[in-house]
Amino acid sequence: MFSLLHPQTDESFLDTESTVEDVIRLLQSLQKPKEEGEEEAEAPKEDLRGESVTEDNFMVTERQKPLAPKKVPIPILKSKKKKADPSDGNKDRFTFMRQVDVDHEESSKARLERERVAQNFRKLGNSEYRQGNYLTAMRMFSKAIENINDSHILYINRALCFIKSGRFKRAIVDCDYVLNKLDEKNLRAWLYRAMAYKGLNDESNFENCVKYARKFNSKQMEFIDGFLEKLK
Repeated sequence: MFSLLHPQTDESFLDTESTVEDVIRLLQSLQKPKEEGEEEAEAPKEDLRGESVTEDNFMVTERQKPLAPKKVPIPILKSKKKKADPSDGNKDRFTFMRQVDVDHEESSKARLERERVAQNFRKLGNSEYRQGNYLTAMRMFSKAIENINDSHILYINRALCFIKSGRFKRAIVDCDYVLNKLDEKNLRAWLYRAMAYKGLNDESNFENCVKYARKFNSKQMEFIDGFLEKLK
């Protein structure tokens, strides 16, 4: 039942705590700093599904993706071009020419040494040829050619050894090398080529070789006629 006394005269409410005061004390207790040793309440984990609730408006919003770090352009330092020194070009040209001279000098020395060796083999080949040792002479001339491969004398001498040994086709190869690579007018090459075709009984090529021998060596007609006379 409700008390009939006026609230101002009824003091029984002083003996009991009001509901409002209970709420106030409850809020104050929540705001008190935690005591030593008390474990801090674990903060609510962020919703990994990409949604979060704010305390201000309780609106559900999507989780913002972290912005990619802005790329800051790195300034490129341009190196200053060094002005070309005219003397540098002269130095390089001098160095190059000097190297060319050195290489040419070394090449000349090597050439002279090879010529010396080839000359010795040629002398041995000539000596063996005079003794009728045509195969040995041919080998000596081949050794000489290994050192100097641009001497028409060595090829012609070896061709003559092949002819004396009855190897006419091989003799023609040496004569053709001289005429095609070294000296197309060489008289002995044309005559030895004619001699090889004579050995093969090839009169057509024989006459052709004689014709070119006369054409390229018109001042040597007497020598050519004497050579042909001996072939008969």
